[in-house]
Amino acid sequence: MRRLLALTLLLGLTLAQGLVLPFEGPRGYALAQAFAQGLQAPPPTLLALLLPDLPWRGSYELAGGLYTRAGARLALSATGAGWVLLGRGEEGGLRLILATPTGAKEGLFRTPELAWLWLQGQGLAPRYAPLPPPSLPEERLRALAEGKDPDPLHQSALDLREGRGTGLLEGVLPKRLLLLWQGTLPPAYEAFRLLAEGKREEALKRAEALAQGDTLERTAAHLLYRALEDERWKESARSLAQAFPELPLAWEEVSFAAFAEGKGEEARDALLQALKLRPDYWLYWTNLGWAYYLTGDLPRAILASERAVRLNPNATAYYNLGLFRAIYGDFLGAKAAYDRALRLDEGEDFPEALKDLEGRQEPLTLYFRAYLAERVGLDAKPLYQAFLAQYPRHPLGPSARRALARLEKGGVGLEVLRLTLIPGDVDARPFRAGEAVFPEVRLTGSPYLQRGALETRLFRGGELLQGEKKDLGFPPLATGLVEVAPAVTLPEPGRYTLEVRYGEATALLPLEAGPPSLARRLYALGLEVRDLSGRALLSPKEALGEKGEELLLERTLEALKEAAPLATGSRLTAPLKAGPYAGKSVQQALQDPGLAGVRAFFEAVLANPELLAENDVVNAFVNWLLGLSENQP
Repeated sequence: MRRLLALTLLLGLTLAQGLVLPFEGPRGYALAQAFAQGLQAPPPTLLALLLPDLPWRGSYELAGGLYTRAGARLALSATGAGWVLLGRGEEGGLRLILATPTGAKEGLFRTPELAWLWLQGQGLAPRYAPLPPPSLPEERLRALAEGKDPDPLHQSALDLREGRGTGLLEGVLPKRLLLLWQGTLPPAYEAFRLLAEGKREEALKRAEALAQGDTLERTAAHLLYRALEDERWKESARSLAQAFPELPLAWEEVSFAAFAEGKGEEARDALLQALKLRPDYWLYWTNLGWAYYLTGDLPRAILASERAVRLNPNATAYYNLGLFRAIYGDFLGAKAAYDRALRLDEGEDFPEALKDLEGRQEPLTLYFRAYLAERVGLDAKPLYQAFLAQYPRHPLGPSARRALARLEKGGVGLEVLRLTLIPGDVDARPFRAGEAVFPEVRLTGSPYLQRGALETRLFRGGELLQGEKKDLGFPPLATGLVEVAPAVTLPEPGRYTLEVRYGEATALLPLEAGPPSLARRLYALGLEVRDLSGRALLSPKEALGEKGEELLLERTLEALKEAAPLATGSRLTAPLKAGPYAGKSVQQALQDPGLAGVRAFFEAVLANPELLAENDVVNAFVNWLLGLSENQP
């Protein structure tokens, strides 16, 4: 009777095509191999080579990691296995995670043998059979998992990854997994492929079909709604969390939906659920602090934000801490938090921090609104003045007055470092007609750089011909910056005045534009003219110099003439039907190309840079001639 039961279990496992993934830990491959042998599953080292990433950016990490209940369920869906087993070595022993179509279970066991007994109790492992020893040592298994010195089975896995068929893997691994590597994408992967190709409407239709599918498909549907900015994402988030409570991402998305709808309590509860699954994830603690703030629970808001910055110092959590402590009237605590936030902020987070302060009327929130505005380069004078008008006797009054005096003495500076054809390149003066001029400037600000536009204007005879602006981006506390101002184009030969403006600082430079230069125009496109040996015909200095076009034409003529004896093929000795050398062969054109023909060639290159981009000048010239001739009707 016992033999019959064991045989039935083994038969069931074979039909189910379960998978054991490599375990995490010092002996992870050997332990996983032992469990796979006992469960008659394929070698885990095959999965090290063939477990696919999930279709969205971030793969398993976005879902909280592979070695979690959520990760196990997603791996189950991605591979099409009947069950998936993962293991992770921890201080207390071995943690096993078992995913089946009905859900995921996990347990922590002091020894692998106890974990094996648990699998027997789950009806997965054959009863009364001991956990077998691994058939190969850890080092050999690790080598197989890395594709080194493969046996025939693992060579089949490597071949499959390269698109050379399933080999020995047919019937060993689940069909869905094999088909995926053969290019037959499951619906979730296909939907993200459509999104990557810009087929938004088709991707949205696929998302609608996926919304009632398995774990992977429902998660994919939600992420597609988010990426496509479809309002159904909020409903989808809540539905996903109910159907897939092991997924911390689902609870995180519920919190975002709640934040968007101003539901602080729901956001708080969702983040608490997410933290049960990822207790040390700094982002959840950061957002939980804000959720507590929205519910009016400032003490817990502060505690959650402090936990967030201990786990991972980040500007958002420190800005939140500054706000919470300012509301409490804790000047030193708020200042310390805001100062740390400003140092961590790369220029993306301060607008929200200022917006959060706008709706508050506590003395310190008014003060710190001005404090932040000053340090990020915004106009802080009216904010300090408003604070002093509302709280003239506040202890921070002297500090606000000193700040106003500092701002009155401050200012901005602008120095033009160079004028270039290509941003960040060498100075390209004197310029030629038709060229774009990029001013590279050094900006300074006291006490800090001011936020505003960097403007370039072009004048001729006092008349404004062109004007371009661009907004500056820089982190808080910046006092200096090297930046490329927007370009203006010199329309024709003549004399001009270039003006670069930043706030109250202005620089005026005289410019004289000469006639156009082929060499400089090619240089501005990033095209390098090379001979057959790959040697550049011009150095950058020569290309930009006064004789750049002359040298370009002369050296190109030489390179073409040197290549003429090599043009012996039938296509190269037949008469050309069209173009500047019509009636002559390519060989004859190379023997005596003439300046006019070479100039016409470079004009064609300027109209179609791909003609020269990856070619030497000889082959590009030949391809141009043949193209003109063979495309003639």
